[in-house]
Amino acid sequence: MDIVSVADRTRISLGLALAILVARKTAPTCRFHVALPQDSTFESSLAAQIITDNAASVFSIPAPDTIIDGKIYRIENKINALKHFGDGPAILIDSDLLFIRDLPFEFIIRDVPTSVPEHGGKMELPWEKLYETVGLLPPKIKVLTGSGIPSMPWFNAGFVACPNAEKFGHTWHMMAQYVRSASWVPSRWPYTDQIALPLAMAQLHRNRTVEHEHVLPAIFNQNMFYWSKGNSAIVSGYVCHHHNRVGLLKEHLGHVLTWAASDNPAIHAVIDELSAYDKDKES
Repeated sequence: MDIVSVADRTRISLGLALAILVARKTAPTCRFHVALPQDSTFESSLAAQIITDNAASVFSIPAPDTIIDGKIYRIENKINALKHFGDGPAILIDSDLLFIRDLPFEFIIRDVPTSVPEHGGKMELPWEKLYETVGLLPPKIKVLTGSGIPSMPWFNAGFVACPNAEKFGHTWHMMAQYVRSASWVPSRWPYTDQIALPLAMAQLHRNRTVEHEHVLPAIFNQNMFYWSKGNSAIVSGYVCHHHNRVGLLKEHLGHVLTWAASDNPAIHAVIDELSAYDKDKES
């Protein structure tokens, strides 16, 4: 199965290098395709070596040019990665994800794009106006966020599966530009990609809305937080979204890292370099 992700400077490139090496052991059917923005490099020589040696392909994408609140919106890179990958099925992942076990692609890849509900609580957004302004139908369904709050479909953009990567990438980019230009939408920085995600899903659906077939269970994107007391449950899922919390990775997935490093010892060096970005650990 084709996995698409972005390498952009040191932190993101190191995270992706770790994901690739761990997946060689835990999810060997995954083929990683790495998008590198034209205005960026791997920066870390360690990450560069691992990615170039182990990725199925490394391809160039345009530098991000979307500006929100006067700043370049670098999250556009992930949308561009899908746009320029090709028209086959693919799963887009953030660099700070680890596959704990091989993925059941026949469940994840459907006729429609799929994703996992966002881990945070309900965000107050003008969802009905967002849908109706572009001729879409506001969803009739609710999703259960990771915090346990029912919400309008609000997805985490760190794990997105689509039957046609290029087609979905173009649609997602179009909706992101719509959200960017809608001054009446709050929290466009940094959430434009997430706000645009369900709109892009609805745009490609036969019923012009978001339905249950778009929704994946949380076991495909389980999040690690220092404030959470439930991190031990992550070992029962498929995907760990660790947000560069290396201390928690060592605590809860140390056995997975050790097992994967038995074949790929460079994992230890990547973990050491990535530890510099574990900034929110408890004192």
